[in-house]
Amino acid sequence: MVNITLQVTTPYLTYAEYARASGLPYNTVKKMVYEGRLPTRPKNDPRDKPLINVQALVIEAAELRLVDQQALIEDAKQVS
Repeated sequence: MVNITLQVTTPYLTYAEYARASGLPYNTVKKMVYEGRLPTRPKNDPRDKPLINVQALVIEAAELRLVDQQALIEDAKQVS
């Protein structure tokens, strides 16, 4: 069993903050949100600033890692 412990310092980031943290250009971040490749926090008011849902990204990354590890285990079983 694999345990992954991650500490998320902030659950949501503005587009500009996410761009700075990820090293991606601001317009690329906006495009990725528009294409549905980055999760956002639902807005309660149209005037709310859009925010990237960092918690959702962390969960997605952990799930993908688990799937990759399970595939490696299955491959190893088939080789044996």
